[in-house]
Amino acid sequence: MTPLFLVITENKAFAQLCRKALTNAGFQSSKLASTCLCNGRKSVTALSPDYVLLDGDCQDNMDDYIISLAPRYSVPIIYLTIQHNNKYPMMQAGAIDVVYKPDGTPSDNERFQKRFTESIQRLEKARANSVVHIPAINTYRIIAIGGSTGSTEALKAILKDLRHDLPPVVAVLHMPAGYTRIYAEQLCTETGHNVVEAKSGLYLSQGMVVIAQGGQHLRLFKDKKGYFVTSEAGVKVSGHCPSVDVLFDSVAYSAKRNAIGVILTGMGCDGAKGMLNMKKMGAYNIGQNAESSIVYGMPKAAYENGSVSKQCPLDKIAQEIHYRIDSGL
Repeated sequence: MTPLFLVITENKAFAQLCRKALTNAGFQSSKLASTCLCNGRKSVTALSPDYVLLDGDCQDNMDDYIISLAPRYSVPIIYLTIQHNNKYPMMQAGAIDVVYKPDGTPSDNERFQKRFTESIQRLEKARANSVVHIPAINTYRIIAIGGSTGSTEALKAILKDLRHDLPPVVAVLHMPAGYTRIYAEQLCTETGHNVVEAKSGLYLSQGMVVIAQGGQHLRLFKDKKGYFVTSEAGVKVSGHCPSVDVLFDSVAYSAKRNAIGVILTGMGCDGAKGMLNMKKMGAYNIGQNAESSIVYGMPKAAYENGSVSKQCPLDKIAQEIHYRIDSGL
């Protein structure tokens, strides 16, 4: 199926750059529409494009503009800019990738074309492999879990203690590509839960556990049929792909106060910013305590920035989740 690209810009030269780049990438037969920033939201809703190519040099606060596109995260947004600055705000806001524009020199034109082509091809591969499932039982609650060093065993311990009738779980652990499918299968066997590796378009059902693929960001969305996820390659955020921050940010906007966040043992601070956004949107967040953590890095960062509602030892986290769900809190 030929993809539809929507270019959002105030500059005709940018639209021409995108058309040329798409042609050179082998997408000469693709449909291309263009609109200005003020009509971007309306065009996304009306056209339902497969991808948005967003000009990042039209105005300040482009991260706020990305968030304003409705519905949030409904379409992959590739953010193109001349400014070589921090990519995180744009990725946090919902951009699937950040590509730097060429400076006009032959060598940089070549660099841009290669990078642009790789980005589109990754997204097209994910779109071709996407699957859609109708949820067996719709649910309005969601449990989001993130972790790193020591978290594979920590998540296993939590799942063994969790009932099978709970809302779906989405989890990002810092694992390399190729291992997450095997890990998901092991969790199925050892915990009895319905554990699957993330695939774009997968709708969630009660009792399902979704593990982020290694090397792909996991995001949560919601539509009239329920929660679903996307699994897309992208740049590293907070030093990782998949990133806990990326997952938690998407959960903050999709589930708001209906989410429970859990940050597990791990080195670094990935997840702290996203968990803070979850708390601002009304989520209840649990942090693994220092005594039970292999590395008290990620839970510490989340606790210190005020995003953790309660710290628990590992063997009490499932109990706390049960209490929140059963009490309707």
